[in-house]
Amino acid sequence: MLRERADRVADLVADALGLDETQRGEFVIRACGNDAELRAELESLLDCAAPARQFIEEPVFRLDSNFPGATPPGSLAAGQMLGGCRIVSLLGEGGMGEVYLAEDLKLGRRVAIKLVKRGLSAANLRQFQREERILAGLNDPRIAQLYGSAVTPEGLPYFVMEYVEGHDLDDYCREQNLDLRARLELFRKICGAVNFAHQRLVIHRDLKPANIRVTSMGDPKLLDFGIAKVLEPEVEERAAVTVTIAPAMTPQYASPEQLRGERMTTASDIYSLGVVLYELLTERRPYETKGRGPAETARFIVEQPPLRPSTAAPGRRRQLTGDLDKIVLRALRPEPERRYGSAAELADDLRRHLEGRPVLARPETFRYVTAKFVRRHRLGVAAATLALLALLAGITAIAWSARAARVERAKAVSVSAFLERVLNFSNPLESGRGARETTVGEMLDAAAQRLETERSSMPAEARAEVLKIISDSYGAQGRYDLHDRYLAEYVQVQAALPGATPGELLRASAARAGLLFNSGKPAEAERLYREVLPQLRAAHQRGEVAVSAFAAALNGFAYLRRTQGDSREAEQYFRETLALAPQLGPESRYVIGMTRSTLASTLADGGRFNEAVAAAREAIADYRASQTTGTPDFGFSLTVLGGFLTDRGDLEEAGQILRQGEAILRQRLDPTHLWLGDNLRNQAILLVEMEKFAEAETYAAEACRIYRHSFGPHYDHYPTARIALGTALARTGRIQEGEAILREALQQRIESLPAGHFWIALARGALGECLAREGRREEAATLLLEARAGLTARLGPEDPRTRKAARRVELFQGAPPKPES
Repeated sequence: MLRERADRVADLVADALGLDETQRGEFVIRACGNDAELRAELESLLDCAAPARQFIEEPVFRLDSNFPGATPPGSLAAGQMLGGCRIVSLLGEGGMGEVYLAEDLKLGRRVAIKLVKRGLSAANLRQFQREERILAGLNDPRIAQLYGSAVTPEGLPYFVMEYVEGHDLDDYCREQNLDLRARLELFRKICGAVNFAHQRLVIHRDLKPANIRVTSMGDPKLLDFGIAKVLEPEVEERAAVTVTIAPAMTPQYASPEQLRGERMTTASDIYSLGVVLYELLTERRPYETKGRGPAETARFIVEQPPLRPSTAAPGRRRQLTGDLDKIVLRALRPEPERRYGSAAELADDLRRHLEGRPVLARPETFRYVTAKFVRRHRLGVAAATLALLALLAGITAIAWSARAARVERAKAVSVSAFLERVLNFSNPLESGRGARETTVGEMLDAAAQRLETERSSMPAEARAEVLKIISDSYGAQGRYDLHDRYLAEYVQVQAALPGATPGELLRASAARAGLLFNSGKPAEAERLYREVLPQLRAAHQRGEVAVSAFAAALNGFAYLRRTQGDSREAEQYFRETLALAPQLGPESRYVIGMTRSTLASTLADGGRFNEAVAAAREAIADYRASQTTGTPDFGFSLTVLGGFLTDRGDLEEAGQILRQGEAILRQRLDPTHLWLGDNLRNQAILLVEMEKFAEAETYAAEACRIYRHSFGPHYDHYPTARIALGTALARTGRIQEGEAILREALQQRIESLPAGHFWIALARGALGECLAREGRREEAATLLLEARAGLTARLGPEDPRTRKAARRVELFQGAPPKPES
């Protein structure tokens, strides 16, 4: 999607440059339509391109130290304009260029400008241009993005790219005092960025902590592709490699083949990643290369293997000995073919280590695999050991253990028999229903019906298990009334079990808190969550509660706090949920995708809109990288991103993304599922912005029907859908009908949310616009001004939703809009 937009912008710039100055303004307005951001970006690029014509007539190799008027290093002063950007300060200086911090005045963002040095050879200039082409093809949120390129009035090339605020990787880890697990998780994300580049045939060739920035949110960004290489380059690029690489690389992180000037592959980046990982784990490098030339350094690396990380960092010896020693040393093999085959393979081995599974870097001996099993299942092994000790201790313990075993066996047999009878529902010979295909919903209804007839004869333990399965299944189907009904019964049965474990009781209590929230009792739900979560966390740490149950409880509480306006606490609990990702099985990974997108919404709630968009895009990129784009949770993630793009004014891209999400959700979910309702609600808002009011009314009405049927009018986004519906009606002249709906939505927001919640301000703004159309200026003015003030206080003046509220005030104070005919 990003590449398609970049191609479109490039085409528009090319078309505009072919026109006279007098024709360009009309062309830009006509080409961009209502897309304000596209228009700003296009005008900014045209401003940058204006001085380029004279440079294009001059061959590149004339830009040497004698070039008249060439800009000396560091000569761009603070406040100086370059294209549409104002220079702030010099950030740094490299082999080929200088990097400046600047402000893009048209788009209101900070950028980094990389300016070519004077006196460079033609080969160096080609390398600078190669970096620009490489960055243009790497559209990934973990890699600093290219925004555009141009030349200075003196004819020096430069390009504008994303400015990443944060710290170098090693500084970030020290300042945040990250523990070993956090460092490994962060490094796995870096491997993902490198793997993305490798999949597009780009090797970085200068991976080091200084070229990896970590944002305040803990997200790494790969920088500086100045000496990167595209595999199988053009002939002229191949000839330039030996000229530019040797002096530009960082020897301490370079592979032996790179130091020797030999052919490089993706394995060279794997070696550099190994050096970075070694440094993260030990706070030192594997080799001391100071005072050695490239050839001597390469020979030293081959002949003198590094200390094991566990030896180099005695304070972490217990944590590093074994798997991590082997993983790091495999990445640092002098022979490229003996390293990991890809950055993804390196990241995956680290994941295995974090999950307590055997890693590829170690041979799978019986002793090693057994030890891993014992560590991974400490509780089960410990239980077996205790059972043996109990057997030796006496007859009483034997009898108690036997009774527990009988209960579990009876439970398992009962549940198995029940499921067998349910599955026979699809057998035409058993059920007498004929040979037609049985749907999942029919099977689920059959299970619920059979439970009604067998509940009295089923052991209570088995009944609780079946109730939980049926409840969860109805929830996944989007049939929330039945989900709540069977979940409530599960809580009741589980709490009454005489032999219920503390973990089972806590899981039931967390489920009850979710029920209270679903039934429109957020205050009661919050009190119960706050009581249960600390106990649930401790039980999970002891291994008494499954990670999936703990993650579900964290996620439920985080969502509740988000709806109540506490984005800071919601973010804290969403991030705790995401930290559990490595421990979740494949059947529960959908929780992580859903959580990441909801976390993005939480960031937007706190006024961090740009971070929210970046997080939503990263979630989408990860789904695509893992080729899991046909799942309902991917459709949900598309819905979230589409909503952000609508708020920001990227209406065309928003429409494409939301329609793609709708197609997935309609195919995979029940037509009354809340996620489908959310998608239709966001499409209704988009259609209002596009002034397609009849379609907006249809989509908003369907969303409202889904919300009422599945959850009831207390669902947190039901008023949002009603606001879209009321706005569509008011904008087509049905003002009184629209006003009634908007007043109802505002009242519901006021009654259900704490004072100051920005959702209340959004509802006030929509009603104020409607009243302005009726000519009721006094009440309209009050609502519009309150909306702007509320959004400014909560989201900040630059948030797209605040700017929209400000535009409403400006329109009202000027000439109030008339109803569309």
